[in-house]
Amino acid sequence: MLKLKAKYLDIEPRYPLVIMNIDDAKEIGANNTDRVLVTFKKKSKIVVVETTATIVPAGEIGLNRNAMKYGIKAGDSLYVDPAEKPESVEYIKKKLRGAELTKKECEVIIEDINDNKINDIELGAYVSAIYMHDFTDRELIAVTKKMVSTGATFKWKNDNVVDKHSIGGVPGNRVTPIVVAIATACGLVMPKTSSRAITSPSGTADTLEVWCNVDQPTDKIQEVIDKTGGCFVWGGNMDIAPTDDKIIRGEYPLSVDPEGQLLASVMAKKAAMGAKAVVIDIPFGFESKVESLSKARSLARRFKALGKSMGVKIECAVTRGEQPIGHGIGPVLECMDILSVLEGKGPKDLREKSLELSGMLLKLTKKGDRKTAEDILNSGMALKKFRQIVVAQEGNPDLNLRALVGRHAVSVKASKSGTVTRIYNKSISRIARIAGAPKDRGAGIYMHVKIDDYVKKGDRLFDIYSEKKIKLGHAQKICLENFPVDIEEKENILVEEI
Repeated sequence: MLKLKAKYLDIEPRYPLVIMNIDDAKEIGANNTDRVLVTFKKKSKIVVVETTATIVPAGEIGLNRNAMKYGIKAGDSLYVDPAEKPESVEYIKKKLRGAELTKKECEVIIEDINDNKINDIELGAYVSAIYMHDFTDRELIAVTKKMVSTGATFKWKNDNVVDKHSIGGVPGNRVTPIVVAIATACGLVMPKTSSRAITSPSGTADTLEVWCNVDQPTDKIQEVIDKTGGCFVWGGNMDIAPTDDKIIRGEYPLSVDPEGQLLASVMAKKAAMGAKAVVIDIPFGFESKVESLSKARSLARRFKALGKSMGVKIECAVTRGEQPIGHGIGPVLECMDILSVLEGKGPKDLREKSLELSGMLLKLTKKGDRKTAEDILNSGMALKKFRQIVVAQEGNPDLNLRALVGRHAVSVKASKSGTVTRIYNKSISRIARIAGAPKDRGAGIYMHVKIDDYVKKGDRLFDIYSEKKIKLGHAQKICLENFPVDIEEKENILVEEI
């Protein structure tokens, strides 16, 4: 046992952490990222240790402000012992070898991730194990159910509780607010939680935040649902399947999204929100998360099977994802698309996809079909419901959106005549982010073309908007280096008599 004096450090680690001088750590046989047992006034806690030669001198131990809740003050004496790794680390190693985990082993791993007992290296190993070997059906069910139980769960008075989810990867594609408006106008309950952008130009929550407050407390969400039947909220502060956000931390540096974990994450959140029927949008194609139709169909089958085990009806829409949906990419520009569709106009692809997904939800709940959804949209009832939800969430549905678009802009035009053969989603997203989206809400891209459109030299392909001139310059540079639209010139074919 080593006696050390507490030293306050202004750091905010993601998991319980202490920082020790490398010589002190060696004395108790602790290496960097090992765990130690820290005791203060007969109370003990196992935490991860990081070692340093300079930040903390020998004889002291660095703590952050979270230590204050345990009553520890600078200069207090703490006792430090080496600690064993949690059992879950052995189970992760077992999965890395390709062996199937028991229900109990799956539950312990999820528990320890949720309780921050797993460090970043071990979390990366867990993600790698699932990426390499995937979950078996039994593992998938065990992990999903445990993820539900680690956070808050919701129950609603109405039994017709529905939800919709897209696995993402397609710029624009802002169907969620339209589907919520149609579904709730038909009498369904849709407590829609959405995410913020991680690598995209805008998440659904980022877009809807232009209109209203998406960061709502639980009691306020209940009030909005009781009043309107639906809501548009950010799920980040709701404690719904919180383990998911921690697992994403392990996925992000590796740029991997294991299929099994994707299934578990989506279904855990839907089950926790009390949904009884869910439509899953699975875009596939070039530069989508799912590259082929056969892979998309396989994923759809797994979603349906997992939903059945969770008592949730699942329908999957396998959709084309090789180009943006709608015109706008970026918060305000996406809002303009949403409002246009709700007002009975376009963009056509966004309108059609919203109607298809809404129709699937209505069919699942025996409330109608696509025709019902179209009638609701054309009648103005969906727009009325959308406005009602925005107002209930302390928002303004009458914003002048055009006035919020970034004032610095350039039009990118075709350098030759021909047919648009490819639009690179990743390049479009990157340019929009460099222009400032989603942090700068008025930044982004407005598309004028789709694949198979014929353009003449000088026609506008897309516009780049930014709130800051310097960001627009950076976006233009990236655009020229990685041009996101391919145009193929048609050959002139001569017909001659022979």
